[in-house]
Amino acid sequence: MVLGNDQFVADEGCGYIARVAVVEAARGRGLAKLLLRQAFAADAAKGRRGTILHVDTNNPTPALGLYERVGMRPVLVIDVWRRSLTASDATSAR
Repeated sequence: MVLGNDQFVADEGCGYIARVAVVEAARGRGLAKLLLRQAFAADAAKGRRGTILHVDTNNPTPALGLYERVGMRPVLVIDVWRRSLTASDATSAR
């Protein structure tokens, strides 16, 4: 399945793919590639300039390669950092 929305239509003129999912038993058969191409075609039919999606490059599936194979390219790369805190960490930081 592909779940999309209009999140980037107003500012970028692009459709947005929020989620792409193929059950594990059906992977490797080109289904995700087909679904993405259908989403691209739907966005083009609506007059949109393109299609945007975000990808976690640490995803255990080979998502990044899939997106590159269907012609997508990175336009923005973001490093996100996180530190988990306990309640005692938060109070000692004051």
